[in-house]
Amino acid sequence: MPGLSDEILYDLQNKRSEEAFEIFFRHYYSRLMIWAHRFVHDPQVAEDIVQDFFLDFWHNKRYDSIRTDPTAYCYRIIRNASIKHLSRKIETTDIDSLENIPAINDGDKMDWELRQKIYMEIDNLPEKCREVFVHCVLYGKTYRDTAEDLGVSINTVRTHMSRAFKTLRERLLPVFRP
Repeated sequence: MPGLSDEILYDLQNKRSEEAFEIFFRHYYSRLMIWAHRFVHDPQVAEDIVQDFFLDFWHNKRYDSIRTDPTAYCYRIIRNASIKHLSRKIETTDIDSLENIPAINDGDKMDWELRQKIYMEIDNLPEKCREVFVHCVLYGKTYRDTAEDLGVSINTVRTHMSRAFKTLRERLLPVFRP
């Protein structure tokens, strides 16, 4: 049985409806925000990158060219756009500050793999739980602000955050314990 992302892609490619695009958008938006933020470490820039992706994806009918897993496609495009943003940022940086950029070594590779695992586990949280977690952790919003933004109670935010942290602890504990 094909996955949800395969069904969404099929609808986009065959129906070309705004409804199919909206489902695609809702399915991937928060996941791609987390992924972009992982690279750029700035919620506003991450949001710009993800929104640019969706605009280009819809207006230029990029969904017609996807022949692989749509999730892998989306993550690859966001990663590349984030890296491109960072490279432009580095090009505009004063040459003296380039000394502060750390060299890539084996420890960074391990760090990369660990971070990727953490972000994938965040991505696997239930949708509402992930949305609350992203608001509080990624955007640094308070529980009260998150509750207002999402139209839920503060207790609901607390519950989702508690579940998110519990789930992440359970799934990531084996990674940190040899």
